[in-house]
Amino acid sequence: MDGRLNLVLIACISGLTIVTVLLARKTGTWRVFWVELLALLAFACFLNRWFGFPFASPVVSKGDNDMALAEAMAVCMVAGMLAQYLYRHFLERTSWDWRSFIAPLFASPIVFIPLAAAFSSSDVDLTKDRMTLPRLMIFLVAFENGFFWKEYFDRRQKEVKEGSQKEVGKEQ
Repeated sequence: MDGRLNLVLIACISGLTIVTVLLARKTGTWRVFWVELLALLAFACFLNRWFGFPFASPVVSKGDNDMALAEAMAVCMVAGMLAQYLYRHFLERTSWDWRSFIAPLFASPIVFIPLAAAFSSSDVDLTKDRMTLPRLMIFLVAFENGFFWKEYFDRRQKEVKEGSQKEVGKEQ
């Protein structure tokens, strides 16, 4: 299973690199290309550090497993938040706005606390140098929570607004 997951990750990272090169070539936005390329390299380094991608590397000591798990989940969640911004940026073809790019980081503790609580009793050992399905799923869920942070806040804001409108209707 490890070899197949590594091949999938290599294909995804290669595909993203090719897409960013083609987009930069088409639009002439080479500065954005270099930022995106650095982000992909940082992601590959993260995968290497925590999963031994594409080859094995030392992970962490057994005593630091809980803190290392929390740190790795936080990194995946923040990566999801930043990926969500990039997704919307390319989908809507908007201009780059650093404030909107950084804003999700301020919401990250609100998103992270339930995530960390949900996986606090998980039996994932980061001291092993293998990519296992439970280990991968925890980090994918963390990424997903980060990616959908805006929808969570938008839905919550809508619920609060509808609740206050119902209270105003009852008073009248």
